[in-house]
Amino acid sequence: MSTPTTPSSPSAESIPTPATEPAAGEPAAGSPTVAEPAPPETAAPAAPASRYSLGTFPNMFRSMFVIGLFVLALVAIVPRITQVQRPAVDAAGKASQVAAETTWRVELPRGLGQGWVPTVASYAPGTEKIPTFTTVWTTPSGADIALKQAVGVTQGWVARSVNDGQAAGTASVSGRSFERFVASDKGQLAYVVRGQGAKGLTIVASGTAKEDELKAFVAALAPVTPSADVTPAPTTSTGTTG
Repeated sequence: MSTPTTPSSPSAESIPTPATEPAAGEPAAGSPTVAEPAPPETAAPAAPASRYSLGTFPNMFRSMFVIGLFVLALVAIVPRITQVQRPAVDAAGKASQVAAETTWRVELPRGLGQGWVPTVASYAPGTEKIPTFTTVWTTPSGADIALKQAVGVTQGWVARSVNDGQAAGTASVSGRSFERFVASDKGQLAYVVRGQGAKGLTIVASGTAKEDELKAFVAALAPVTPSADVTPAPTTSTGTTG
């Protein structure tokens, strides 16, 4: 007689384990993990504004004072040009050419020494279209003397050549008498020798030079030698002596 079989008890491994409830704040098992956002960074406090940048009047004054000192220093070290130095010209060569072309008794100063520089030498129509030979000289003191020579001049030509100066007597230099004209408003002095007759050469020396320099200049005047390479041009009478 067979003994009835007793049903076996299930093993512990086969008994399902009930799911454990997740703790508060923890993600459930098997659920994806979500990263929490990082807390925002706190900006560093701004540095206080400089009192110098506030633009107060004392600060502005100090800045302007420093800039002014800097500018003065630059002005002190940069060389300044008091006058424009003009290059010398060949006044003697031009005078010889004009003397040959016009047959005038053209004069130029000789032996003036150092410091006397001719800067202009031209022959062209002047006041009232009268042909005029003009030279301009720089004196040792830095002044200017203009020497104008022409034939058959008018009173208007003379007045313009002496810069509308007023007659102020005469001056005797090296045995020659000059009419003296003073243009006080322009600070200029002029000596004039008038030519005699229709072909007489009138000479005017005028400028800003002191009278001792003007006297030294006219004292050195002497006729030039006409150039042999220039053929005299036909001459015409212009104007009347004044």
